[in-house]
Order: sequence, then C-alpha cells, then structure tokens
Amino acid sequence: MSVRLVPRENIFPAPFDTSWFYKPVVRRLLDTLQSEGAEVFAIGGCVRDSFWDREVKEIDLAINIEPARVKELVNKIDCKVLNVGFEFGTLTVILGEDKFEITSMRKDIKTFGRSAKVEYTDNLVEDAKRRDFTFNTIYLSPNGFIIDPLGNFPDLRSGKVKFVGNPNIRIDEDYLRILRYFRFVSKFPNANKCSDQETLDAIKTKRSLILKLSKERIWNELKLILSSPSIDTSIFLMNKTGVLSEIFPKASLKEIEEMLRLEKLLKRIILDQNGLGHIGLCDPIRRLALLHVETKNTNQVVLSLDRKEKKRLRFYQSLGHNFSEEYCQIFGFKYGVQTGIDFLLLGIVKSKQYAILKSEKDITMVLKSCYKKILEGSVAEFPLSGKDLLKFGYCGKKLGQTLEELERIWIESGFSLNRQKLLENL
Repeated sequence: MSVRLVPRENIFPAPFDTSWFYKPVVRRLLDTLQSEGAEVFAIGGCVRDSFWDREVKEIDLAINIEPARVKELVNKIDCKVLNVGFEFGTLTVILGEDKFEITSMRKDIKTFGRSAKVEYTDNLVEDAKRRDFTFNTIYLSPNGFIIDPLGNFPDLRSGKVKFVGNPNIRIDEDYLRILRYFRFVSKFPNANKCSDQETLDAIKTKRSLILKLSKERIWNELKLILSSPSIDTSIFLMNKTGVLSEIFPKASLKEIEEMLRLEKLLKRIILDQNGLGHIGLCDPIRRLALLHVETKNTNQVVLSLDRKEKKRLRFYQSLGHNFSEEYCQIFGFKYGVQTGIDFLLLGIVKSKQYAILKSEKDITMVLKSCYKKILEGSVAEFPLSGKDLLKFGYCGKKLGQTLEELERIWIESGFSLNRQKLLENL
C-alpha cells in the first residue's frame, strides 16, 4: 500500500466539492488504471483549485506503477497518448475534451535544473518530498479521501506559500519556481505578507537563474502574476528580493504602486455606479507598460509576447505623457470604455500635474470626473456618415478625408454639433 507510512490523522474525507473527480470520463480512466491493482490519486493543481473553489480544468494523477506499465493500461481504451515527459515518468492522456497528466510516483536521485535522475517508488511520503510547494503535496484518493503525507493541509487551507523542504534545492530543480512563488503569493497576499526569510534569501541569491529560462515560460508566469487583482505583496517581495530589477532593470516601483492604488479607487467608483461588467482593472499589458521600460537594448529581452500583445504594449507605453481630463471623452469615443480607463490610469501615473494630488479625496474626484467623460464618449454617436456626403457629390478619397475632418470638428465641439450644423461646414 502506497499510504502505509502516512499517519492516520493525515487521512480524512475531503472537506470540499470533489464532484469533478466523479465525472464518467474520469472514472473510466481511473477504473482502467486500477484494473490490475495499481493505486492512483489526484494531486497538485486540481486538488488545490478545488479546495480554493476554482474551476478544475486539468487533472494530474499520481500512480504507484512505472510509466511503461501505465502506457500498457491506457492503450486499452480509446484515447490519445502523448509521450512528452515520458523519460521523467509522465504520460499525457487525452480523453475527448479532457486532459490528464499521469505521473509515476518517484523520488529524485539527482537533479539537473528541470531534468532529474529518478527512481520510481510506491511510497507517497517520498513522492511528496520531491514536489514544489507544500499545498501541492495533498493527494485525493478515488474514494474521496485526502491523503496528506507531510501534514501540509493547513498551508492549503490558509494559502501560505512554502517550498517543500530546502528552498534552494527546490529552486535548483526548476528556476521557474521563483516566479511561481510570487504568482501564488498574489492569490493570497494577506497570508504571505510575513514570508519566510529563508525562502526570500534563497530567491534573492538565485534570482539571476530566471534569465536562463525561455522567454515563453517567463512571460506565461509573469502574465498570471500581473493579471491578479492583488499583486501589491508580490510586487513588494519581488522588489525586495531583486527579482523585479532582474527582469525589468528600468522599472519604477513607485509608478506600479501608484497604479495599483488608482485601480482600487476606480473599482470602488465603478461599483458604486453600475458594477464592473466587462471592465478589466487588472490588465497585465497595461501593468507591464509601467514595468517594461523599452530602450534599444532592452526591448523584448526576457519576454516573448505575441503580436497582439506587443501592439497593445507599444500603444500603452505611448499613453499618459500628454494626459488631460478633456481627452478622456475623446478616448472613450475612439476606443471604448476599457481603453479609456487604461488611458486614465496610465495618464494620472505618468503626468506630473497630478503628482501633487496626495489625498484620496482629491484623486477620487479626478477619477470620477474622468470616468464620467469616458462613459459619455463611449456612447456618443457621430451624426454623419458617408451617405450624407455622397449627396453633396463627395466620393472616393475626398469623401473619407472630409468625413474625417468633420468628425474632428464635432469632437472639438465637445460632441455638441448636430447633423445640420456639421453639414453647414461643407
């Protein structure tokens, strides 16, 4: 039995919804894997997300037989099998629209960054000891019981981010764990304000190893961090450990902190008026625009953004320097509410004229006024179209240029000129 060394008090019914583990497609795979006596458990992100009441998208399984035997078993059912990671004990199985990663229990004999020399085992305690964070060492059995080999369930409950064992060793096994640490901190900032000093020291010592990772892996993790509603603690700790300056040498901590403060104030205003709807206040590209200061030597050095993300980043980096409240209405009209809000937040952070506004009351008044103008602009409708100009003999390039000029006149009037007044300009 793989649970033979787990203390009895660390085995108990799962105190959260596990209905995802009983879906027919999951049970079909579990029955196949257990058909010849193997033991299998859900582990890692699916257990973590389920307890934290988040959607379970992929299921990782731990099994106490070697990968070659796992492959023989899953080949008995109609599924797609991917061998990525097979040499490290992992098989990816796709059943319909569901994806599973099945990893044979193991202990690492020697590690080489992301690679390792492993020895397979049926000992859950040994398998748990090689994992990254303590809340990822919680196993869920097919009968709905929690198996907690190392007694780490309190960390899952509180959201405390701790490495398993020595943080230096865990980081050496995979440098991305430095960024994953801050990603989880951003989910539970209050539980991690007083972070373990040994962990912070290890991250500070090894921070330069991040740059050995691929640009794709760095950006994928950073994007998750920058998308979080509460990144204050993460940004503070990233700065304290030198990770922030390692990735963004020209970043201004003061600017990003001011952005986060404005986001919270604006969220309060929007909620008071009509709710957030589809408005995103935690846009990772807008936040990145403050951190990633481009020079001819730093452009895209450590990040791999796709074409759309690059375009948005350049656009956001061009905003703010000539910010004015009056232009909020124009931005709302031209680009809509979301981009208008991005312009507003970046503009106040970047514009020197707003640096003197220290009190929350003063800043709130500016945000309310600007947000109102953005909304007004977003619903404004230009009263002319190309059909109107066709009646006056305009066509082709001349029609487009004239329509554009009339729109400019209309905008400069504060959207006040009606159709007849605009036509008089012809």
